Amino acid sequence: MLFPRMLEQAIIVAAHPDDEVLWFSSILDKVDEIVVCFVNNESYPEWTAGRQISLAAYPMKNLSTLNIDQAEVFSGGDWNNPVVTEYGIEIANKKVSDRSERYKGNYEKLRRQLEQYLKGRSNVFTHNPWGEYGHEEHVQVYRAIKSLQGELKFNLWYSNYVSNKSFRLMLSHLERFHFDYACFETNKVLAHEIKDIYKKNKCWTWYDHWEWYNEESFIQERPYEQEEKKVGNLFPVNLIKVSLPQGRTRKAHSYYSVIGRTIKTLMKERFKR
Repeated sequence: MLFPRMLEQAIIVAAHPDDEVLWFSSILDKVDEIVVCFVNNESYPEWTAGRQISLAAYPMKNLSTLNIDQAEVFSGGDWNNPVVTEYGIEIANKKVSDRSERYKGNYEKLRRQLEQYLKGRSNVFTHNPWGEYGHEEHVQVYRAIKSLQGELKFNLWYSNYVSNKSFRLMLSHLERFHFDYACFETNKVLAHEIKDIYKKNKCWTWYDHWEWYNEESFIQERPYEQEEKKVGNLFPVNLIKVSLPQGRTRKAHSYYSVIGRTIKTLMKERFKR
Protein backbone atom coordinates (compact mmCIF):
# COMPACT_ATOMS: atom_id res chain seq x y z
CA MET A 1 0.00 0.00 0.00
CA LEU A 2 1.30 3.45 -0.94
CA PHE A 3 0.20 4.91 2.41
CA PRO A 4 0.52 2.01 4.89
CA ARG A 5 -0.98 3.94 7.82
CA MET A 6 -3.99 5.39 6.05
CA LEU A 7 -6.38 2.91 7.69
CA GLU A 8 -5.13 3.50 11.24
CA GLN A 9 -7.61 5.24 13.54
CA ALA A 10 -9.85 5.55 10.50
CA ILE A 11 -13.48 6.59 10.15
CA ILE A 12 -15.92 6.87 7.24
CA VAL A 13 -18.41 9.75 7.27
CA ALA A 14 -21.24 9.31 4.74
CA ALA A 15 -24.16 11.62 4.11
CA HIS A 16 -27.05 9.14 3.75
CA PRO A 17 -27.67 5.45 4.34
CA ASP A 18 -26.38 3.56 1.28
CA ASP A 19 -23.69 6.19 0.53
CA GLU A 20 -21.28 4.31 2.75
CA VAL A 21 -21.52 1.19 0.59
CA LEU A 22 -21.76 2.96 -2.76
CA TRP A 23 -18.55 4.99 -2.43
CA PHE A 24 -16.52 3.23 0.29
CA SER A 25 -17.17 -0.51 -0.11
CA SER A 26 -13.45 -1.32 -0.39
CA ILE A 27 -12.71 -0.11 3.15
CA LEU A 28 -16.09 -0.56 4.81
CA ASP A 29 -14.89 -3.53 6.87
CA LYS A 30 -11.44 -2.04 7.49
CA VAL A 31 -12.20 1.20 9.34
CA ASP A 32 -12.84 1.63 13.07
CA GLU A 33 -16.16 3.43 12.71
CA ILE A 34 -18.81 4.43 10.16
CA VAL A 35 -20.95 7.54 10.68
CA VAL A 36 -24.08 8.33 8.66
CA CYS A 37 -25.25 11.93 8.90
CA PHE A 38 -28.80 12.15 7.53
CA VAL A 39 -31.35 9.41 8.21
CA ASN A 40 -34.66 11.26 8.50
CA ASN A 41 -36.41 12.46 5.33
CA GLU A 42 -39.71 14.27 5.93
CA SER A 43 -40.94 13.89 2.34
CA TYR A 44 -40.30 10.14 2.28
CA PRO A 45 -41.19 8.73 5.71
CA GLU A 46 -41.00 5.23 4.24
CA TRP A 47 -37.30 5.85 3.60
CA THR A 48 -36.81 6.93 7.20
CA ALA A 49 -38.52 3.80 8.53
CA GLY A 50 -36.68 1.55 6.08
CA ARG A 51 -33.34 3.11 6.91
CA GLN A 52 -33.84 2.60 10.63
CA ILE A 53 -34.68 -1.08 10.09
CA SER A 54 -31.77 -1.53 7.68
CA LEU A 55 -29.21 0.07 9.99
CA ALA A 56 -30.42 -2.11 12.87
CA ALA A 57 -29.74 -5.16 10.67
CA TYR A 58 -26.39 -3.86 9.42
CA PRO A 59 -23.65 -6.52 9.17
CA MET A 60 -21.08 -4.26 10.89
CA LYS A 61 -21.87 -3.04 14.37
CA ASN A 62 -19.51 -0.05 14.35
CA LEU A 63 -22.04 2.22 12.61
CA SER A 64 -23.42 5.38 14.24
CA THR A 65 -25.89 8.01 13.02
CA LEU A 66 -26.30 11.74 13.61
CA ASN A 67 -29.63 13.26 14.57
CA ILE A 68 -29.93 15.61 11.58
CA ASP A 69 -32.84 15.75 9.11
CA GLN A 70 -32.15 15.96 5.40
CA ALA A 71 -32.52 19.44 3.96
CA GLU A 72 -33.96 17.90 0.77
CA VAL A 73 -32.19 20.21 -1.64
CA PHE A 74 -31.12 17.60 -4.18
CA SER A 75 -30.52 19.22 -7.60
CA GLY A 76 -30.97 22.62 -5.98
CA GLY A 77 -27.55 23.79 -7.11
CA ASP A 78 -26.78 25.19 -10.54
CA TRP A 79 -24.52 22.39 -11.74
CA ASN A 80 -23.77 24.21 -14.99
CA ASN A 81 -22.24 27.05 -12.99
CA PRO A 82 -21.83 25.71 -9.46
CA VAL A 83 -21.04 28.21 -6.73
CA VAL A 84 -19.20 26.74 -3.72
CA THR A 85 -20.00 28.30 -0.36
CA GLU A 86 -18.76 27.81 3.18
CA TYR A 87 -21.77 25.58 3.93
CA GLY A 88 -21.74 23.57 0.69
CA ILE A 89 -23.05 24.77 -2.64
CA GLU A 90 -25.34 27.69 -3.45
CA ILE A 91 -28.99 26.69 -3.87
CA ALA A 92 -30.24 28.28 -7.09
CA ASN A 93 -33.29 26.16 -7.95
CA LYS A 94 -36.45 28.05 -6.94
CA LYS A 95 -38.32 24.77 -6.45
CA VAL A 96 -36.27 24.05 -3.33
CA SER A 97 -35.32 27.60 -2.33
CA ASP A 98 -37.57 27.37 0.74
CA ARG A 99 -35.23 24.67 2.08
CA SER A 100 -32.08 26.70 1.59
CA GLU A 101 -32.04 27.97 5.18
CA ARG A 102 -32.38 24.44 6.53
CA TYR A 103 -29.46 23.43 4.33
CA LYS A 104 -27.34 26.28 5.69
CA GLY A 105 -28.32 25.40 9.25
CA ASN A 106 -27.33 21.77 8.77
CA TYR A 107 -23.74 22.85 8.14
CA GLU A 108 -23.31 24.04 11.73
CA LYS A 109 -25.11 20.96 13.05
CA LEU A 110 -22.71 18.76 11.12
CA ARG A 111 -19.65 20.60 12.40
CA ARG A 112 -20.85 20.46 15.98
CA GLN A 113 -21.79 16.78 16.01
CA LEU A 114 -18.97 15.50 13.81
CA GLU A 115 -16.32 17.18 15.93
CA GLN A 116 -16.99 14.65 18.69
CA TYR A 117 -16.55 11.71 16.30
CA LEU A 118 -13.43 13.04 14.59
CA LYS A 119 -11.39 13.90 17.68
CA GLY A 120 -8.43 11.55 17.93
CA ARG A 121 -8.89 10.16 14.42
CA SER A 122 -5.86 9.91 12.17
CA ASN A 123 -7.72 9.31 8.91
CA VAL A 124 -11.15 10.49 7.82
CA PHE A 125 -12.78 9.18 4.63
CA THR A 126 -15.72 11.10 3.21
CA HIS A 127 -17.40 12.54 0.12
CA ASN A 128 -15.46 14.57 -2.41
CA PRO A 129 -15.79 18.35 -3.01
CA TRP A 130 -18.06 17.83 -6.03
CA GLY A 131 -20.44 15.42 -4.27
CA GLU A 132 -19.69 12.29 -6.33
CA TYR A 133 -22.51 12.38 -8.90
CA GLY A 134 -23.55 15.88 -7.80
CA HIS A 135 -25.41 15.83 -4.48
CA GLU A 136 -25.56 19.06 -2.51
CA GLU A 137 -25.53 17.29 0.86
CA HIS A 138 -22.44 15.28 -0.10
CA VAL A 139 -20.66 18.55 -0.86
CA GLN A 140 -21.83 19.92 2.48
CA VAL A 141 -20.50 16.96 4.45
CA TYR A 142 -17.12 17.42 2.79
CA ARG A 143 -17.13 21.15 3.57
CA ALA A 144 -18.00 20.56 7.23
CA ILE A 145 -15.25 17.98 7.67
CA LYS A 146 -12.71 20.07 5.77
CA SER A 147 -13.43 22.97 8.14
CA LEU A 148 -12.52 20.77 11.13
CA GLN A 149 -9.29 19.38 9.66
CA GLY A 150 -7.07 22.30 10.67
CA GLU A 151 -8.08 22.06 14.31
CA LEU A 152 -8.23 18.27 14.66
CA LYS A 153 -5.19 17.46 12.48
CA PHE A 154 -6.48 14.34 10.72
CA ASN A 155 -5.67 13.16 7.20
CA LEU A 156 -8.64 13.75 4.91
CA TRP A 157 -9.34 11.29 2.11
CA TYR A 158 -12.22 11.48 -0.32
CA SER A 159 -13.74 9.24 -2.97
CA ASN A 160 -12.90 9.38 -6.66
CA TYR A 161 -16.40 9.12 -8.15
CA VAL A 162 -17.71 11.81 -10.50
CA SER A 163 -20.52 12.14 -13.03
CA ASN A 164 -21.47 14.02 -16.17
CA LYS A 165 -23.44 16.31 -13.83
CA SER A 166 -20.65 17.14 -11.37
CA PHE A 167 -17.51 17.10 -13.53
CA ARG A 168 -17.43 20.90 -13.96
CA LEU A 169 -17.06 21.37 -10.22
CA MET A 170 -14.42 18.65 -10.15
CA LEU A 171 -12.40 20.34 -12.89
CA SER A 172 -12.45 23.67 -11.08
CA HIS A 173 -11.10 21.92 -7.98
CA LEU A 174 -8.25 20.26 -9.88
CA GLU A 175 -6.65 23.60 -10.66
CA ARG A 176 -5.86 24.44 -7.03
CA PHE A 177 -4.17 21.40 -5.47
CA HIS A 178 -1.79 18.51 -5.87
CA PHE A 179 -3.29 15.08 -5.24
CA ASP A 180 -2.01 11.81 -3.82
CA TYR A 181 -4.17 8.71 -4.09
CA ALA A 182 -4.41 5.05 -3.13
CA CYS A 183 -6.43 2.34 -4.90
CA PHE A 184 -8.39 -0.49 -3.31
CA GLU A 185 -10.38 -3.40 -4.67
CA THR A 186 -14.09 -2.94 -4.07
CA ASN A 187 -15.78 -5.48 -1.82
CA LYS A 188 -18.60 -6.59 -4.10
CA VAL A 189 -19.79 -9.44 -1.88
CA LEU A 190 -20.28 -7.16 1.12
CA ALA A 191 -21.68 -4.40 -1.10
CA HIS A 192 -24.41 -6.62 -2.53
CA GLU A 193 -25.26 -7.95 0.92
CA ILE A 194 -25.84 -4.42 2.21
CA LYS A 195 -27.65 -3.36 -0.96
CA ASP A 196 -30.07 -6.27 -0.48
CA ILE A 197 -30.81 -5.10 3.08
CA TYR A 198 -31.68 -1.60 1.88
CA LYS A 199 -33.74 -2.94 -1.03
CA LYS A 200 -35.65 -5.31 1.23
CA ASN A 201 -36.64 -2.34 3.39
CA LYS A 202 -37.47 -0.13 0.39
CA CYS A 203 -34.85 2.53 1.06
CA TRP A 204 -32.21 1.82 -1.60
CA THR A 205 -31.99 5.23 -3.31
CA TRP A 206 -29.55 4.40 -6.13
CA TYR A 207 -29.96 2.57 -9.43
CA ASP A 208 -31.28 -1.00 -9.12
CA HIS A 209 -28.94 -2.23 -11.85
CA TRP A 210 -25.85 -0.62 -10.29
CA GLU A 211 -22.65 -2.67 -10.42
CA TRP A 212 -19.55 -1.62 -8.52
CA TYR A 213 -16.27 -0.80 -10.21
CA ASN A 214 -13.52 -3.36 -9.63
CA GLU A 215 -11.42 -0.68 -7.93
CA GLU A 216 -11.93 2.68 -6.31
CA SER A 217 -9.42 5.28 -5.20
CA PHE A 218 -9.21 7.65 -2.26
CA ILE A 219 -7.63 11.02 -2.81
CA GLN A 220 -5.73 13.32 -0.50
CA GLU A 221 -5.19 16.90 -1.59
CA ARG A 222 -2.38 19.21 -0.56
CA PRO A 223 -0.87 22.51 -1.72
CA TYR A 224 1.76 22.36 -4.42
CA GLU A 225 5.33 22.22 -3.18
CA GLN A 226 8.05 24.30 -4.76
CA GLU A 227 9.42 22.79 -7.98
CA GLU A 228 6.48 20.35 -8.13
CA LYS A 229 4.93 19.84 -11.56
CA LYS A 230 1.39 21.17 -11.82
CA VAL A 231 0.38 19.21 -14.91
CA GLY A 232 1.03 15.73 -16.26
CA ASN A 233 -0.07 14.06 -13.03
CA LEU A 234 -2.52 11.18 -12.76
CA PHE A 235 -5.93 11.80 -11.19
CA PRO A 236 -8.02 8.59 -11.18
CA VAL A 237 -11.78 8.90 -11.43
CA ASN A 238 -14.68 6.46 -11.57
CA LEU A 239 -17.11 8.10 -13.99
CA ILE A 240 -20.87 7.61 -13.68
CA LYS A 241 -23.54 8.58 -16.18
CA VAL A 242 -26.58 10.12 -14.47
CA SER A 243 -29.67 12.05 -15.50
CA LEU A 244 -28.93 15.72 -15.96
CA PRO A 245 -31.01 18.52 -14.43
CA GLN A 246 -33.79 19.65 -16.75
CA GLY A 247 -32.21 23.04 -17.41
CA ARG A 248 -29.04 21.48 -18.81
CA THR A 249 -31.05 19.09 -20.98
CA ARG A 250 -32.87 22.01 -22.57
CA LYS A 251 -29.57 23.74 -23.32
CA ALA A 252 -28.21 20.59 -24.92
CA HIS A 253 -31.33 20.21 -27.09
CA SER A 254 -31.07 23.87 -28.09
CA TYR A 255 -27.41 23.41 -28.98
CA TYR A 256 -28.08 20.41 -31.18
CA SER A 257 -31.09 22.06 -32.82
CA VAL A 258 -28.82 24.95 -33.86
CA ILE A 259 -26.41 22.45 -35.41
CA GLY A 260 -29.30 20.74 -37.17
CA ARG A 261 -30.65 24.00 -38.61
CA THR A 262 -27.15 24.99 -39.75
CA ILE A 263 -26.65 21.68 -41.57
CA LYS A 264 -30.05 22.00 -43.28
CA THR A 265 -29.23 25.52 -44.43
CA LEU A 266 -25.87 24.42 -45.83
CA MET A 267 -27.47 21.48 -47.61
CA LYS A 268 -30.09 23.74 -49.22
CA GLU A 269 -27.39 26.12 -50.41
CA ARG A 270 -25.38 23.20 -51.72
CA PHE A 271 -28.27 21.81 -53.79
CA LYS A 272 -29.12 25.27 -55.14
CA ARG A 273 -25.74 25.24 -56.85
